[in-house]
Amino acid sequence: MPLAIGDHAARIAAAKVWLESLCGDYAPLRRQFVDAYLRCVAAQIETHRAELTARLEPYDGLYAPDDFLWSALRPLPRGWVPAGGQLLPADMVFWDGAQPIAIELAARDTERQRALLAAGVTACRIEPSKFRRLDAELPSVFLRFWEVATLPSSPFRRAIPPPPVTASAAKQSRSK
Repeated sequence: MPLAIGDHAARIAAAKVWLESLCGDYAPLRRQFVDAYLRCVAAQIETHRAELTARLEPYDGLYAPDDFLWSALRPLPRGWVPAGGQLLPADMVFWDGAQPIAIELAARDTERQRALLAAGVTACRIEPSKFRRLDAELPSVFLRFWEVATLPSSPFRRAIPPPPVTASAAKQSRSK
């Protein structure tokens, strides 16, 4: 994704397009959830920007607070959760490092949600009308994702500037 290097907005747009492509052709709720989820994560970063900026200060600009977006749990649209020797489908599946978390996008409880819960899978349902306030609907593990990340985790490489040239190094290169 060379055009997105160094451009946070372009990287987010590319990730959003990719996630939406996994949602299926006839799944507007999944696409709306992806959009709402990315907005929710960005809002969490904005709310805690001063804290994150202070935390990253020792790294002299190598990381930016927005880089923590990549440390948030990542959705897998139309995911399948292994449970009890079978695979159970869900609208969205997340992995928190220890277990899957399934989310069903519906106004009422669904058979899939009941099957997930019966199999011991952590699952919840989010009504589409509540997508605007996902921070109030998502389990707490989704909201302070940067606390468990030592440093931001990103699928993109940031250019690292070369070390400064010292006078002695410059003199040595001229003498060769």
